[in-house]
Amino acid sequence: MPVMMTFALQGCAFINNMKSGNLKGAAGDLAKEAQTLADAKKYGDNECAPIKTDELSWEEERAVGSAVGVGLAMNGGHFFIEGVTEKNPEVLNADLKKAKLPDNEKNELTAYLSVTGRNIARFSSRPELPWTFGVIENETPNAFSAPGGYVIVTTGLLKKITNEAQLAGVLAHEIGHIVHKHSLKRYKQGKFDQCSVALAAQYYSERSSNLPNDLRAALKFSKRFGKGGKVDLDAPDEGGFVAFVVKAVLKLMDVLGNEKEDEFQADATALELVAFAGYDASEYEKFLASLGAQGGGFSKHPSTDDRVAKLKAAREGEMAPFASGTAKPDVAKAFAPLKK
Repeated sequence: MPVMMTFALQGCAFINNMKSGNLKGAAGDLAKEAQTLADAKKYGDNECAPIKTDELSWEEERAVGSAVGVGLAMNGGHFFIEGVTEKNPEVLNADLKKAKLPDNEKNELTAYLSVTGRNIARFSSRPELPWTFGVIENETPNAFSAPGGYVIVTTGLLKKITNEAQLAGVLAHEIGHIVHKHSLKRYKQGKFDQCSVALAAQYYSERSSNLPNDLRAALKFSKRFGKGGKVDLDAPDEGGFVAFVVKAVLKLMDVLGNEKEDEFQADATALELVAFAGYDASEYEKFLASLGAQGGGFSKHPSTDDRVAKLKAAREGEMAPFASGTAKPDVAKAFAPLKK
């Protein structure tokens, strides 16, 4: 917590006390405020600590996954579909559950991606998830996933793919992140951070009238965090509580990305999934190599050389009996809308 903020807020009182010769009293007041602030932070951290270790319910995973998925889409572009005028991904997602998209090339591409992704996901350890795959218009080659089975790829990434086996590898990598719950670690950290700030604000406000501005903004959400930091994300969202939590999660995902070992684990899972689905597993390595040494839009990932080396070693080693599939069809026809 920014102790200097408290010092700034107490500045006028401090100067007045100096003028009146009551320097000792002013210093004592500042020390008391600083101690209250430290106690508030400790209280928030302790009350919210179970968030880091408790297992999330499926309902919470799906709810936050939907919110994070919408946030990622809104930050990255808009969905690559036609026949729908709504541009807000949250509203659009709700509409797509009710209506069938018109027949055209863009929508056929989205359907093709979804069928390919679902066929791969059924070989994963979480085949029962309601998997959702989508494309957004963005020229940076990138793909990302959110808890609950949401996978999004950019048009820029699809333009670098030459066959279905490469597409399968990309989707399988993101599926790997979801089945291993990598992004849930970021969610738990973001939820803990916001819970701690909100409860610290509550503690501080009950003991002092000089609540710092950054705590004042979080105070209104303190009652939404139950014992141990539990929340009901399906409850009516009054005052932007979900956005308050998800904003912290998206920031962590953007700044930190996944850990290096998480990326290697997702790659290993991708290799297994594409092999079991009948694809030529070496095509995923070729796709990664096409991104260059830094991995294009995957700059937070380990180096491409390291990823390809690990994949090749596994493919030619323990996975050799299974890695004998084909590249499957050229995707030029399905991806034709990307050139228009």
